[in-house]
This record gives sequence, C-alpha cells and structure tokens, in this order.
Amino acid sequence: MSKTQKIVIITVAVALVVAVVAFCIFYFLGLTGIHHHSEPKEGQIKVACVGDSITYGHGISDWGKNNYPAQLQGMLGDDYHVANFGHSARTLSPDGDRPYIESEQYRLSLEYDADIVVIMLGTNDSKPANWVNEEDFIKKYDNFINSYKENNPDVKIILCTPAKCYLPVKDNYGDLDIRSEVVDVIKDATYSYATTKGYTIVDIYALTDNHEEWFGDKIHPSKDGAKVMAEAIADMVRIVANA
Repeated sequence: MSKTQKIVIITVAVALVVAVVAFCIFYFLGLTGIHHHSEPKEGQIKVACVGDSITYGHGISDWGKNNYPAQLQGMLGDDYHVANFGHSARTLSPDGDRPYIESEQYRLSLEYDADIVVIMLGTNDSKPANWVNEEDFIKKYDNFINSYKENNPDVKIILCTPAKCYLPVKDNYGDLDIRSEVVDVIKDATYSYATTKGYTIVDIYALTDNHEEWFGDKIHPSKDGAKVMAEAIADMVRIVANA
C-alpha cells in the first residue's frame, strides 16, 4: 500500500469518526430533525403531539428522553402511546413560509389516527412574512383542527397556547423573525378560540411566563420547561381520555 493510499484511508476514517460524533451530538441536542416512532400496542390510547420545534424538542439535552412528548409518555404510562409529530420552523397557517400541513409529520400524524391530538402551533406564525391578523389566524386554526376531525370524527382535541417568547422586541427582526408581541396576540387568540369552541386548552404561555431561565435561546424551553409543559398536558390528557 502506497503512502498516498494510507493517507486517503486515514483521512476517510477520521472524517467518518468526526461525522458519527457530530451526528451523536446533534441528536443528543435535538438538532437533527429525526423522529423515532414506536408502534402502538392494542388497547393503548394514542396521543399525537402536533407542533413546531417546541414540540419537537429543539435544543433539549438528551433529546430522546427530555422532549415534552417523551416526558409525557413517561407520565402517562403504558395505557397510552404518545407520538412526537413536531416539526421545526412550521406554521399553522397554510400560507406561511413553512406550513405544517406541507410536512411529512402532518401526513404521519393523520395516518397515526390518534384518539387525542395535542396541538401547539403559532410561534412561527408571528413572523412578519406569515402574520396577517387575529381573525385570519383563527380561521386557519379552525380549518387545521377540522382536518383531524374529518380524518377521525371521534378524535379529541387539546389546544395549547404558544410558550412565552423572551426575545426582546428590538431584536425580533433578526435571523428568526419571531416577534414576541405577536406571540402574545396569538396566545390570546388561541385561548379565546378554544374557550369559545369548547376545546380543552392548556395555557403553556402562563406556565412558562416568568421563567426565562428555561429558555437559553429565548424561544425553546429546556428539559425543565418541557417537564412542566408535559405535566400540565398529562393532566388534561387524562381528563379528556376519561370524559
């Protein structure tokens, strides 16, 4: 084997090791976008967690254990099967820059045929390119929910307000474009819509308010924030399942 061949082999081996290590780190932090769904067992109550990167668990340490749907599964136990259908950067609006309904996770969440669907969307709708007004948002929210009801007329819906956004207003037009003042409007609109329509609502905004320590990047909750979210959602899931 020539010296050049040895160098090539060593270079390739090092590159593979670096790639594997990098993948493991990114997966551990919930930055890969990869999902792993186990198959529900007969008799389990199926819970679909639908949402954006906050549902997916972007940036959470030990992602496989600490994203909120994973923690929710642990809290609910074997009578339930919880599936994470979160997809980063997605909007509720079908006219947004990255609509959830155009994602693979949306299709899979419909095919899952859940008994209970937990929806937490709206943060990315606050971007200037996506936001129209409250009335427009609610109309599109209603259409979105109806797509699950048309798929399964017996499905039970739990709505969640967006989490508190800690981006200062003056910084809201940076790379992310998420505007905290519009998230506030979306929070109020979601809560009002849910109570008017009679849907179960979990006020994630209220739970995460005054807890900036959970939000290292000002948007995505840590495992501690996800735990508090999961606890509140678990309570509502049990109530809805037994109603």
